[in-house]
Amino acid sequence: MQHARRPSSLPGVLLTIAVLVVAVVVAAVVWTRSPAAPAPAAASTPTAAPTPAGTPLPVDADGIPLSERPAPHEPATVDLARTWRAPADLPRDGRLLHVSVPGTTSHFVARDALLWLPPAALVADPPPLPVAVLMPGQSKGSGPDDMESGGQIARTMDAIAALHRGLAPIVVVPDQLGPRSGNPMCIDGSLGNSRSYLEHDVPAWITGHLRVQTGAAAWTIGGFSQGGTCAIQLGAGDPDRFGNIIDVSGELGPSLGDPARTIARGFSGNAAAYRAAQPLAVMARHGHYASTWAFFTAAQLDTHYGPAMPVVADRAAAVGMHVTRWVLPGARHNWTMARAAIAAGMAWLEPHVGLAPAG
Repeated sequence: MQHARRPSSLPGVLLTIAVLVVAVVVAAVVWTRSPAAPAPAAASTPTAAPTPAGTPLPVDADGIPLSERPAPHEPATVDLARTWRAPADLPRDGRLLHVSVPGTTSHFVARDALLWLPPAALVADPPPLPVAVLMPGQSKGSGPDDMESGGQIARTMDAIAALHRGLAPIVVVPDQLGPRSGNPMCIDGSLGNSRSYLEHDVPAWITGHLRVQTGAAAWTIGGFSQGGTCAIQLGAGDPDRFGNIIDVSGELGPSLGDPARTIARGFSGNAAAYRAAQPLAVMARHGHYASTWAFFTAAQLDTHYGPAMPVVADRAAAVGMHVTRWVLPGARHNWTMARAAIAAGMAWLEPHVGLAPAG
């Protein structure tokens, strides 16, 4: 059964979740419709998926339950908000794992990704779930683990799943930066084929290893800072794959600091290719987006990245995306802000992917 997606009308709930999850006190939140620091390593990989009764599910070498192996023809979307019946042995929390996602097609060299499986994925007969591909920002030493140690993604998702009978998207945090924590800008170029890695290798790994819904309405691309820039690039450029976008403090477009440096190093001197890769240009070429939902956030005191948000969000709304914006008063460009924004964005996502009633 396909879930009819409608705009979320519960900003107060999203704010409550954000505050609950990350313990951030925000004096006021303004809603309208229409470089991240590195962090310590994430939790180690467990070896089994225990139920509350203590009976472990069989797992593969990565710790993924064998029951998560995909069927030949998974559905495009499922209205789990109406059809899911949580079993008695539903685990209380999800599981965070490290997994290897090779660059088979792109030949992009990537570090291990993070994989968070919600409680609904840790039962003997799990349903096919939506999936969210999330990316951290770029700075010295940054990588996928930042989404846990800085963004507290497991805590965020456990809290959201607890409100929805164990239902939440499967979260994959790939390494879009490469082993040296560089900035290949989520394009294919001299700095690495990061775009092909994210558009082909990562989805192929997900659909080959996990029970996920296959339609664009069930797939989300999101991120913070450089990861947010990548999210709007890829979401605008590939709406047939990613029907939802969460852009947390992204820039106007791929950048290595200034246009001249970006064109020279990232685009091999091709200024036309640089201009074509900008999200505003991508949206202009595509035209109308009838089925894309986008969540844009910015920190009020972020004078570097913050001004990009209204520009990109306005253009997204003008080309038909269903846009929600969140400005965090008193916040700056850091993981404190990002934790709250990611929590709110993932809560906003639940009804759009059929995991909570739309209302």
